[in-house]
Amino acid sequence: MLRKLAVLALAPLFACGSTTATTTETDGSSSTGDSDTAGTTGEPAYRATIRRTSFGVAHVLADDLGSALFGQAYAFAQDHACTLADQIVKVRSERAKYFGRGSGDAHLTSDFAYQALEVGLRAQRMWDAAPAEVQTAIEGYAAGYNQYLRDTPPGELPSDCAGAPWVKEIEALDLVRYYVDLGLLGSGNQLVGYIGTAQPPGVPSRMPGGPLAGLGTLTSGGFGSNGWALGADKTASGGGIVVANPHFPWTGELKLWESHLTVPDELNIYGVGLMGVPGVLIGFNDELGWTHTFSAGTRFTFYKLTLDPNDPTAYLYDGTSRPMTAKTFEVEVAGEGKVSRTLWYSHYGPMLNVDPIGWSTDVALTYRDANIENPRLIEQFLGMDRAKSLDEFKQVYQTVQGIPWVNTMAADKHGDAWYADASATAQISDAAIAGWQAAIEDDFLTGLLYQQGGLVVLDGSDSTYEWQDSGDARAPGLVPFSGVPQLARRDFVFNANDSYWLANPAEPLEGFSPLHGSERAPQSPRTRINAMLLQNDPRFPVAGDDGKFSLTEVKAAIQGNHSLTADLVLDDLLQRCDAQHLIEVAGATVDLRTICELLGAWDRRFNPDSVGAVLFREYLAAYGADSVLDRGSLFNAPFDPEDPVHTPHTLKAPAEGQVDGALVALGEAVINLKTAGVPLSAPLKQLQRAPRGSVEIGVHGGFAKEGIANVVGYNAGLNSTLLPKVYRPETVDGTAGLTERGYVVNYGSSFVMAVEFGPDGPQGEAFLTYSQSEDPRSPHFRDQTELFSRKEWRPLLFREADIAADPNLHETVVEGG
Repeated sequence: MLRKLAVLALAPLFACGSTTATTTETDGSSSTGDSDTAGTTGEPAYRATIRRTSFGVAHVLADDLGSALFGQAYAFAQDHACTLADQIVKVRSERAKYFGRGSGDAHLTSDFAYQALEVGLRAQRMWDAAPAEVQTAIEGYAAGYNQYLRDTPPGELPSDCAGAPWVKEIEALDLVRYYVDLGLLGSGNQLVGYIGTAQPPGVPSRMPGGPLAGLGTLTSGGFGSNGWALGADKTASGGGIVVANPHFPWTGELKLWESHLTVPDELNIYGVGLMGVPGVLIGFNDELGWTHTFSAGTRFTFYKLTLDPNDPTAYLYDGTSRPMTAKTFEVEVAGEGKVSRTLWYSHYGPMLNVDPIGWSTDVALTYRDANIENPRLIEQFLGMDRAKSLDEFKQVYQTVQGIPWVNTMAADKHGDAWYADASATAQISDAAIAGWQAAIEDDFLTGLLYQQGGLVVLDGSDSTYEWQDSGDARAPGLVPFSGVPQLARRDFVFNANDSYWLANPAEPLEGFSPLHGSERAPQSPRTRINAMLLQNDPRFPVAGDDGKFSLTEVKAAIQGNHSLTADLVLDDLLQRCDAQHLIEVAGATVDLRTICELLGAWDRRFNPDSVGAVLFREYLAAYGADSVLDRGSLFNAPFDPEDPVHTPHTLKAPAEGQVDGALVALGEAVINLKTAGVPLSAPLKQLQRAPRGSVEIGVHGGFAKEGIANVVGYNAGLNSTLLPKVYRPETVDGTAGLTERGYVVNYGSSFVMAVEFGPDGPQGEAFLTYSQSEDPRSPHFRDQTELFSRKEWRPLLFREADIAADPNLHETVVEGG
């Protein structure tokens, strides 16, 4: 039965009310509705059909690329209009205009930093350099977003921005400003608090800067992910399989949004993209699929300047004093009017204010950014989406060179797999590398920042440390595509945020600049378990007797929640517990028999119903983050670069006559859990909770130390949104983040996809862990979160027949522009 519905009747479902859109609801059969174009004159510039299937996935069909992206933006805005509006305010340097100075002048500092980064000027250059079809795509996307705002009364927007004066129509150039910022995600975007507050000594208005401790996540952005690409030698079908498992925030602008774009005979691409970005970032087409992980390399280099003793706004360069450049910027502040601030630049880039180092009369920090000039970001993504073979896909990497900060794993229908870390990376000379590595040992600041997370600090007063231009990279001073780590295989390639070195352990990639990442270095437990799963290691024989993966087997493997750390130490721990039941902890005697019985019965997984997972997590809380990388407080056998997947291992034994630290840690876990009022036998889902509005959903998955592929957790600082975030209460002392609400989850596995290229084309399943819509009124606000909590994968509807047959199919025709 078919019935036609007025558009406004579907407003609660789609969060839209259009006077220029035709909407029909179907029971699975094909239909076409009449078009209501009241208020429009002439032929619209764009027209697209949005077909929403189960869980709110948007399949957009159009006759041309501009219209397809018009429709994609319209559908995106139905789910996330507030998120993009918030980011446009940010990159326009208008946060203080609408929200005041902010706590600790945070909004004001952000506005000044984005002015200092000159995102407007760089956006114009990006636009001018863009091919015509990229301009068409961005214009279509902006028009689609604007059309949604025209069709939706301000008061009917989601509650996060309903009636807000800062939600406005945008221009294509506003989107490009935002894309400049996204390109800086592993660099300048993370340095806003350091850039916007940098003032020379003697200035009376000097301000606190960004914290030294905050620099530790700059090389990774704090992001994680697992990415697998399996070739013919490793799959049961002989075609490629791609497994995507990006670990990103569950709130804010870094969420992923799912869609399917079809332009007949031109484009047919399915997957997820970042908020407000045209096309697909991670996904598949008829020929191949791909995924990304955040690169372990560095997207910038710090420079330590030796200042001119007579002028703190000048520095020595090859023995000569070189003046800095000053630029004064102006920001409008709510209730105050215009406020100005002068910021400073070396020839490398903006000056930085790092607490407690600051900017003294002797030394200062500046930086050079590998992605500050990346006009090809959108061209790169659209080129990947349109590739009709793996060779064409690689050609986009070679000719465009627009990848900003990710590794790529891809596989095609012929069973070829490919890995590359094509992220923008500085090219420095061997002499500069040697000098920097010597300074790590000899110079306190250089060594300290390297220990903070592999940060590179070069001597900015010596031209030896300038970036080297080879003439064949996207921008001067970068490593060209021909020089980046890459690997083609017929079995598998993978990455889990360690460096390129072990993209396949059978063929380590070596001999590259350390700015790409480390070689022959300890690997995280997550990298190790990824490798073991793919190798069908006897510890985790997930591919069965034949060692070849089916789609069912890769799904079970990536969501199996096996804990490698538990597998490495738990047998030893239980033996010692059997030998000594009582342990003194902080003056109290703790009986370990019950906890050891529970751990002995535990399945060593972090599944929803796993009893013992919480105990083991709290046991590991006694050990530092680095304890899982090499011999130390936890492991006895050290890391061996000749066997990097299987080392380190074995629980460290106590020295002769010393108290067993492992049993003390276990006793501390018992005390901490009892202090928190947590039953020792609590299943994981009872404590590990993901808030979606007023509902908290128990989810599976583990933390980094636990050696689990499927990561979930809490991170307070991974996005810049001013929209509501998920915050956790104060944690119980000594625990692994346990609060009165349990373990609060706002980060981790996001779009989990497994797609196989078989004889009948691509087939896959997935879930978007935080669900498709950010509007609490939508039925798709938490439906996939509940799927994820139950490990219930859903099919990816790629074929026209499957889309038409979906029982929840809704079609909307949108036009305008």
